[in-house]
Amino acid sequence: MDAEIKMRKRILFLADSLGNGGAERQLTLLVKYLPPDYECLVRSLANGPFVDVLRNNGIQVEVRQRRWRFDIIPIINLWQKVSSWHPALVHSYGWLSSAAIAPFCRIKGIPWIDGSIRSAILHTEKIKRIRADRTLALADRVIANSQAGLKTWNISNAKGRVIYNGFDPQRLPLTARVEPKRTSFTVVMAARMVPYKDFEMFIQAARNITTTDGKNAWFFWALGDGPDRSTLIEGAADLIKKDVIDFPNAGLEVLPYVRQADAGLLLTIPAGHEEGCSNSIIEYMACSLPVICTDCGGNRELVIDGKTGFIVPPNDVNALTEKLLWLREHQQEASEMGMAGRQRFLENFTVEKLVENTVAVYKELLMQ
Repeated sequence: MDAEIKMRKRILFLADSLGNGGAERQLTLLVKYLPPDYECLVRSLANGPFVDVLRNNGIQVEVRQRRWRFDIIPIINLWQKVSSWHPALVHSYGWLSSAAIAPFCRIKGIPWIDGSIRSAILHTEKIKRIRADRTLALADRVIANSQAGLKTWNISNAKGRVIYNGFDPQRLPLTARVEPKRTSFTVVMAARMVPYKDFEMFIQAARNITTTDGKNAWFFWALGDGPDRSTLIEGAADLIKKDVIDFPNAGLEVLPYVRQADAGLLLTIPAGHEEGCSNSIIEYMACSLPVICTDCGGNRELVIDGKTGFIVPPNDVNALTEKLLWLREHQQEASEMGMAGRQRFLENFTVEKLVENTVAVYKELLMQ
């Protein structure tokens, strides 16, 4: 009987990869803090740094990497694993792994949650959009990390649930402000260095401000990795030489840099991406920074314009520059914005909220 009860709380988590991304961080956080009566297995179609993070926290992890694009062996192995391990529920975190497991769960009658909606933009490739739509239609529940994501994908209230990203309480000590801090007004942007994250606008704002306001008054940190990193560094070479901007290699943990800043930025190009619930914005709020972000996707669900920061139009470097100058010239008000953001973070984006709300969805399905 005990074994049967335990099997009823056996959860299989699926990921397309365990690389350094927002979905991977949230999957790791959820599994780490689930109640101990849940037995968890994480299975991924690609490797990454979060494999070791999970294993170091005592989580079972299996990686079955594809050898080429159309390699179906990992998918067959996945079906075999489900048949032998008998999960009570499957929770997937990627479009590929979701598409792989959807028909199998439907045939076997295994409850399945699709957690692939991590942004508020549809696939631009028609074949991927069709595959995603058909996969979402098979899911018992769809969990997105923003209202904007559910609305974009037209998920009904009956099926869709919004569960905002959480924050690992073990990281809270890293959010404490550092004193004495830099004398220059320090601005940080932490994001993947990919085309739809507008680091070009970040660099241009740094160039405009330091040209008119003096380079010693400002400092900019660009944190992240990705295919555009070397190109961005090359484009900012003059500012790097003047010690206006730096591209430190922060790895998995950006907070030692973020907590030394005066403002946190997240700039996005909506034509390529619409934000869901941004981990970067949550990290800025945790460190009591006023936030400036572009008006896209779920950003308005995190940032209250004029109270915890500012929301600016996309591609508008003049608006961004104006808000940065305002924050520097009104540092008391900027500090109050940061504290308001910190309070909003503590009320809405904790790991307790993440786990509580996710377990509630599990219970919906397991008690049916």
